[in-house]
Amino acid sequence: MKVVPVATGILQDAEGRLLVSLRPEGKPWPGFWEFPGGKVDPGETPEQALQRELWEEIGIRVLDAEPFRILDYTYPERTVRLHFYRVRRWEGETYGKEGQQVRWLYPWEIPALECLPANLRMTAAVLEESLPRPPLCLIADPSRLEPAVFANAWRQALQAGLRWVILRCKNPLDARQVSQLQKLCAETLAQGAQLWLNHPDPLPDWPRTGRHLTQAQLDAGLRPEEAFGVSCHDREGVHQAARAGARYALLSPLFPTASHPDTPALGADAFAELVSSSAIPLIALGGLSADRVPAAMAAGASGIAVLSGILEAPDPGVATADLLHYWRL
Repeated sequence: MKVVPVATGILQDAEGRLLVSLRPEGKPWPGFWEFPGGKVDPGETPEQALQRELWEEIGIRVLDAEPFRILDYTYPERTVRLHFYRVRRWEGETYGKEGQQVRWLYPWEIPALECLPANLRMTAAVLEESLPRPPLCLIADPSRLEPAVFANAWRQALQAGLRWVILRCKNPLDARQVSQLQKLCAETLAQGAQLWLNHPDPLPDWPRTGRHLTQAQLDAGLRPEEAFGVSCHDREGVHQAARAGARYALLSPLFPTASHPDTPALGADAFAELVSSSAIPLIALGGLSADRVPAAMAAGASGIAVLSGILEAPDPGVATADLLHYWRL
């Protein structure tokens, strides 16, 4: 099958919003939203096609376009090779020059629309840029350890370079626990790390980057006004999280785990297949050790998350450094 080259622009404004346009009647996939662009004509480079298409479709002159991703995608009628560009500088006011609707939306709002599938993969790629670097996440559960041991493990992980913590509080907390955990959260944020709070009823002044929800909370209709991520276990959960506006999803279990021995693991192939259709970044969780990080990332994970692998390690700092080694090669 012939591969049709296409140039596509991901325009981003000063507020971080992206421009999407609605495919009109008379074109394939009418009524679906997409990033603006079109086919590369014979004799054109993809960048030249981008300049022409964005002028013809939305009335702008591109001043700066940075290559972002190249993605091959097979639709029923043809295979396209999409050359995506990040466009942050242009001349002119954007509008639907061909009469099509255009909208400026934040990346996490786009999956709620009916979009071309290949375009949703780029939404996930843009959202991935907001994840901590390196994208290693500690699931910090204070019920697993004595308070002093728990706090020490958390701090050792931060000292070793950890930049992402999800604080998971399943059980009620007394005033002393709340005070200790809020202090740890503030320390985490002060070190430039992200702190996402998984708590059934978080205090408004609890220091955090955002909320983290369970699948059950999402199913029950909880939709925080602040940024949030979701724990998922299957395709439907990932799809629901994306349409609800989640910034990421923890997908588990990737590998078999000692804590849930009766839960079937997804495995690398199934995980990769879910990544290929996801509109948000997927973070691998479950059965992960330092030697399995490359396999998780090769399956398309945008990052990995661990709990006991750091908190219950003999030396949490060394365990964190071992897990981070993949990104420091």
